[in-house]
Parts: sequence; structure tokens; C-alpha cells
Amino acid sequence: MRVSFCILPLALFSSGLFAQDADKQEKKITFEEHIKPIFREHCTVCHSESDKESDLALDTYGATLAGGSSGPAVKEGDPDGSRLYALVTHAERPFMPPDEDAMAKEKLDLIKTWISQGMPENSGSKIKRFNTAAAAMLTSGGIGKPDGPPPMPESLLKQTVIETARSSAISAIAASPWAPLIAVGGQLQVSMYHAASGELLGVIPFPEGEAQSLTFTRDGRQLLIGGGQHSHSGCAVLVDIATGKRITKVGDELDIVMAADITSDKKRIAIAGPQKIVRIYDSISGEKVLELKKHTDWIFALRYSPDGVLLASGDRSNGLIVWEADTGNLYSQLNGHRDQIRSVDFRADSNVLASASMDGTVKLWDMLESKLIKSWNAHGGGTTAVCYTNNGMVATAGKDTRVKLWDGNGGLKGDFKGLGAPALEVAVTGDAAYLAGGDWNGSVNLWAAADPSKNRFVAANPPSIETRLQQANANLTEARADIAGVQQTAQQSSQAAQAAATELANAQNNSKTLSVQLSKAQATQKDLQNKVGTMGSEITQLEAQLAALKANRQKAGQRLGQAAAAVTDLTKKSTAATTALAAATKSKEEKAKAAAASAEQLKLAQGKLAAAEAAAQKAAKEKAELEALATNLRKAVTEASSKSTTLETQVAAALNAQATQESTTTDATQKLAALQAEMEVLKNRIAEADKIRNDAETNLKTKRLAAIELQKQLDIAQQAALDAKEQLELFEKSYKK
Repeated sequence: MRVSFCILPLALFSSGLFAQDADKQEKKITFEEHIKPIFREHCTVCHSESDKESDLALDTYGATLAGGSSGPAVKEGDPDGSRLYALVTHAERPFMPPDEDAMAKEKLDLIKTWISQGMPENSGSKIKRFNTAAAAMLTSGGIGKPDGPPPMPESLLKQTVIETARSSAISAIAASPWAPLIAVGGQLQVSMYHAASGELLGVIPFPEGEAQSLTFTRDGRQLLIGGGQHSHSGCAVLVDIATGKRITKVGDELDIVMAADITSDKKRIAIAGPQKIVRIYDSISGEKVLELKKHTDWIFALRYSPDGVLLASGDRSNGLIVWEADTGNLYSQLNGHRDQIRSVDFRADSNVLASASMDGTVKLWDMLESKLIKSWNAHGGGTTAVCYTNNGMVATAGKDTRVKLWDGNGGLKGDFKGLGAPALEVAVTGDAAYLAGGDWNGSVNLWAAADPSKNRFVAANPPSIETRLQQANANLTEARADIAGVQQTAQQSSQAAQAAATELANAQNNSKTLSVQLSKAQATQKDLQNKVGTMGSEITQLEAQLAALKANRQKAGQRLGQAAAAVTDLTKKSTAATTALAAATKSKEEKAKAAAASAEQLKLAQGKLAAAEAAAQKAAKEKAELEALATNLRKAVTEASSKSTTLETQVAAALNAQATQESTTTDATQKLAALQAEMEVLKNRIAEADKIRNDAETNLKTKRLAAIELQKQLDIAQQAALDAKEQLELFEKSYKK
């Protein structure tokens, strides 16, 4: 096993990232311990239950939150939007307390921090920081298919948190309802793959532990990850799939979360597991809103209906319960399975619930009448997972190592093989075009629904960028070695083909020369034969010339013999040349074929070389991006800290100026009082002093507003420094050497 070290993109984090651990990271300011004494000293003379000026009481926690005749006095998580804070800081009129200087800075800071922390009542209350970024992301857009192209990863890093030879048993897989996107849960991370090509699109760190539940939101923009560490801790984290940015984190379980889901409107998140309780949280504030207690065993499955009306849950002792989502009241208890419930899912219209059990069956339940409407044996040995597509088809996985696709009535549409152990998880894209399945041995396969016979392997814990770069370089080296051998073979084949062509051309020329010589010899032989015949016929007529003619005939006969011998020799040479020509032709054809084969091998080797070079360049680029991001993150931390220090100095200077101006105002007021005693004779001086006092008050207000603005900038800078620190902490927590 290898733990990779890299830099996470800044978008991975949000200011509310560690909201669940806020009590451990900062001092908690409570109403009872800190704020109530301040109100009692400065405010309750006019604002108590017995004397509620402007209908506002500040002597009890409930009354403070109730507000007065002008509405709420404090706004949870928003000091700048709270009227009480604006009045006590003298940022707005009427200044409070009336006819007094503003409270000491230490007291104002306590009030501000208390409001920012969500106004905890006492030591048992939790800090609740309002997550503005999460609210913006979760309240924008619709609950169905988004406009434009379906959401896909855009800026996710492809660096892995942990690298292993193989993954542990696959415990979570999910598919986007609108995009060709598959999420695979691994150890300390979730890997995102293109459903069609199997290409790794990015890795989302999950340093909390092992992902046991993955769920895309109904619009496909976010992914909910539920998991943690067995017998130790559990939570659920909502992540933006385009950027990898964490939006919210809920839950603080004492054991791992085994099931999690989010409502279509993204307002609530439900989690459950070995503690046998379904807990429901507000997705923005992280506050727990409901606890559902009826299960008697570990809860393996949770699913909200698409319309948000119902919540179904299934447990290890075949308990299947449907709740009213808003109230948590029991809606129905569905009996029929004979073994543990491993998975549930609602049809897109919310009217039918599908459940998968280790008794091997898939059952369909009518939600209007809470009754069973269909049941079939899906997998021998047990059905481990079930999910619906947008068009009502059903995908399942089972202990028979199969993944299957069914129509809405249980008719088998596809049987997908390739896993070597019991299948534990299944996911299918919303259009039913692609399926993914994971098994007990840690294997994950992708299939196109149109071709069940072909499968593509992907890894829950894919290789790191460094490993991929090493492999790409090794492949590049191998490809270069291969192409060198192929080039040598091709060169030898080409040379052999050239030699064969030359040999053939020589044989053709030799054959042509011998053919010409043979034709001439044959013509000479024919001519001599004609002459011998003529001479024989003339013998009887030319007895007188017999001696001379006999001599000539003897010479001609000798020449004829020589010509015949030449013809015989040339005939043999011609036959040999013809044979050599045929052999050369055959050799040329064979060597031409060998040259063509070598050329094809050369072409393939060149393609392999090009692919290896592209892979090496891509891996090198990704590594360079990682190093650049590391530099940027450290620079952001340094700049935020520097800016915070500068603003602290500016605030201190502004406060000093404010104190000086307050002293000036006090002096002017005292001078005015003295002059008023001499009003009859010093009216002009009184008017002048009054003007000085008014100017001083105006300047004081300006200085106070400037100080408040600088304080706001300081708060922003301090929050930026805190955010940068939190980002660095999560990075160090996720990626260790």
C-alpha cells in the first residue's frame, strides 16, 4: 500500500469545512456564561420581561431570540445583519445604551463572536456557523435535469490519496442520473470514471475513512459520500462533482455510516448504520433535526423518494420501514423479505419502492397502498443491490457474481458477467446505457447495456500520477525498443525485397538476351537447312561442280552441326533462365509480402510509440499542475496571514484615533458646559463651542464607521487566514507521505 502526497485544489475546501469540529477548534461563547452578564450590566434596565421597551427583552435567551417590535434583534451567524449589534457598536442610531459611550471592545467582540457561532445558549449547545457558500450552492438550480450539458468533473485532480495493489471489497458505487459518470468508493477516496471509456476523470479525497454510501443529487451536480471508520466514527460529506469542493459535512457518529441520502431539494441529509438510528440533519447548518428509532439491527439502506415525501430504510434483520420525510412519523412497515435488506430505491414517480434482500429476491412495493405488487428471484445466494433508471428499468447485483438489468416487471433484459467474486454493488446511468458492478475481491467492471459480453475494468484505488508517469515512461521505453527492432526488420525486409527485385530484373534481362540469341540461331539453322537442301538437288545437275560443292557441303554441314550444338546449348540456357525467372518472381512476391508485413508492424509500433509519448506528456503535465498548486496554496496562506497582520495594525491605529477624538469631544462638551454658565455675556462663544462639539461628533462618527469598516476587513482577513489554515489541515490530513 502506498499513500500519495499532493496538493488539493483550493476549490476543494469551504469556510464551513470543519464546522462539526468547531467546538474543539475555538472557544465557545454562550448566552448564559458570557452574553447575559453584559446585557444585565448595560441593557436590562430598559429591556427585560418586566420593562420591555420597544417590546424587546434581553434578560432571557428565548426573549433575546424573539426580538421586539422592529423584528428580530439578532440574526444567527450574521453579526453585520443583526440590528442589536449595529446599535451597541454605534454603527446605527439610536446608539445603545442611550446617553452612554459604546461598550468596551472586549464586550462587543464577545457579542459578535456569539452571534457568529450561531448564538449557543449554554455549555451544552453546539457552535453553528452559517455556511453561506453551502446555502448558495444548495439553493440554486432545480431538482431535476439541469439545463445545458449534464454536470461532469471539470477541475478535479487525478492524484490518488492512497495507492494499493488492489482494493478491499467494494462497498459503494453510484451513477449520475444524467451524465455518463460513475463514482467508485475506495479507501480514503472516491474515484470518478467516464462510464463509456473508463477514463479516470478525477479523485475526491475522503480522509474521514472508507466510503460506504455514494449518492448523486437528483440534478447530478453533487455527490453525497457516507462512511468513516468502523467502530470509531462516521459522517456524510456533500461534494460538488465539477470542482471537488466540499459543500457541507453532517453527522458525528460513533461508528461508520453505512447508508446516506439527500432530499431532492438538498435541504436535508439522512444517515444511518450500526447504531440502528436514522439521524436527519439540515444540510446547510449541519444541525440535527430528527431521530428515527424503530430498527432493531444495523441499517444498511436509506433512500428518499424523488418527490421528498417519504424516506425508506432497511436493516440486517429484514426490517423494511417507510417514514414521513418531513415529520419522521411512521408511514408503513413492509413485511415479506426473509433475510437482511441490503438496498432500496424509489421509481422516478415515487409510487413504487424496490427492495433487494439476501433471500435472493427483489420486491416492488406500491406506496399508495403499502402493499407488495411484484417479487422475483433475481440472484442465487442473495441479492445485494438494486437501483432504478430514469425510464423505470431495474439493475441488480448478487452473490452469484452477476449484474443484471430488468424491465419494470422483472423481465430479464441483460446478464452481465466478468466479476470473479460475489457482486456487492451496482450502479446504472439514468438513461440505462451503462452499468457498473463491484465485487468482494475489490474488482469493478463497466459494461455498455447494449453489449453484456464486453466488460472494462476500473480501479477503486487507481495508480497515482507518479506511478502512471513511471508506467508511461516504461511503456515509452518499451515502445521505442519495439519500434527500433521493427525498423531494423523492416529495413532488412526492404533490402531483401530490393535485392530480389534486382535479381529478377537481371534474370529478365538475361532471359531476354538468350531469347534473342536463340531466335537468331534458329534462323541460322533454318537458313542452313534450306541451303543444304538446295545443294543436294543441284548435285545431279552440277556433277561438274561436285567436288567444290561437296567441299562446300562439308563446310556447311560442319557449320550446321555447330549451329545445332549452339541451339541445343541456348535451349538449355533458356530453360534454366526461365526456371530462374520463375524462382526470382516467386522470391520477389514472398519478400514483398514480408516487406508489407514489416511495414504494418512498423506502423503499429509507431502508433504505440505515439500513444506512449502522449501518456508520458499527460502524466508529466499533471505532475507539473500538482507542483504549481502546492506553491499557490502555500502562497495563499502566507498572503492571508500577512494581510491579517497589516489590518490588525490599521485597526489598532483607528482605535487610537477614535480614543483621541472621544477625548476631544469630551473636552468640547465640558467647555460648552462652562460657557453655558456665562450664557448672557458669552453667547458667541457658546455658539462657537456648540459648532466645535457638533463637528467633533461628526468626526467621531466618521472615525467610528472607519474603525468598524477596518474591523470588518480584519474579520475577513482573519477568516481568510483561517480558511487557508483549514485547507492546509485537510490537505495534510488527506495526503500523507
